[in-house]
Amino acid sequence: MSAGPTEDLHAPGEPDLEAGAKVGEYVVEDKIGEGGFGTVFRAVHPLIGKQVAIKILSRRFSADPEMVSRFVAEARAVNQIRHRNIIDIFAFGQLEDGRHYYVMELLDGATLDEHLAQVGRMALEEAVPILRSLAKALDAAHQKGIAHRDLKPENVFLVREPDATIFPKLLDFGIAKLLGTAGSMHKTRTGAPIGTPYYMSPEQCRGRDVDHRTDIYAFGCMAYKMLTGMVPFDGDDYMDILLKQLNEEAVPPSAHFSDLPTSVDAGIAWMLKKDPAQRPANLVTAVRSLEQAAEESGIAIPRSTSSQIYATPRTGVRPAAVTPTPAKRGVGMWIAVVLGALVVGGAVFFVVRGQKTTEVGAEVAASSGTE
Repeated sequence: MSAGPTEDLHAPGEPDLEAGAKVGEYVVEDKIGEGGFGTVFRAVHPLIGKQVAIKILSRRFSADPEMVSRFVAEARAVNQIRHRNIIDIFAFGQLEDGRHYYVMELLDGATLDEHLAQVGRMALEEAVPILRSLAKALDAAHQKGIAHRDLKPENVFLVREPDATIFPKLLDFGIAKLLGTAGSMHKTRTGAPIGTPYYMSPEQCRGRDVDHRTDIYAFGCMAYKMLTGMVPFDGDDYMDILLKQLNEEAVPPSAHFSDLPTSVDAGIAWMLKKDPAQRPANLVTAVRSLEQAAEESGIAIPRSTSSQIYATPRTGVRPAAVTPTPAKRGVGMWIAVVLGALVVGGAVFFVVRGQKTTEVGAEVAASSGTE
């Protein structure tokens, strides 16, 4: 089970909903998750029997206009995109005590980071079908003028389908940005980076305004993690990671594992270009470059990934440490920006895993640099 913020930040004495309580059209069955920003309940429609998850924002944050804005923004974003590889949020409301809630689909499976924690890394033929589906979802978001801005394995859910395949779902649009508008779908402090350091683009690290190309960079970082079990840039602390995102080139994935074709390196490096203008035009094109690399190496890429991946740990021998190659750009002018960046905690998203719940934090600049 992956970890997000687990400390209880609820106001003292905040009441739980009891089994049988009604929320909108749904009747609560039990509580399935709780964290600093809210609580998730399993509920059912009493007439048609549809099971759902209901996320209730804590009273403390329901009284915070910025947090409510993020909460609403997430529901609005996914409904503007309307893609089957993005989690569905289909109702929104407010309890009598003032707490805000939304109703979302109940999912069975595991988050991508949970899966990687179990298996280490994924074979190219396992990873590419998942990346392909996510690429289509993100391209659909970008076409609607929405950038996710917090792509990472914690925000990808691998749903187990009845036909023994995996159906990936993209989660957590809590810090999504509506492109082409004067501001984001919720407000953040001007000039402060927002995102998760291991997957933040250079422009995001600088606290600059970003567009859909920041998602392409983060997608490249996530693909790297899936194929190698490692993030492209790691460090002792948050600032160290940000500086590497700004100034170093990633070690080629094939340098870590010999079973990865060297032709994959170019596709990953393309997404990880420091200059946004040099990245692929869209993510479907980026994933196609990985597919072509696999085909050229004689690796057949299936249309979908089997759920047998849950029981297939993948091992490999890592060679001696490779020194990252510095990128051709200065670092001095950005140190003050990085040191001064302060951002409040982001929205939290819950997804059900059978009888358990994964809490996914939108980690931001004030977080410790953990995945």
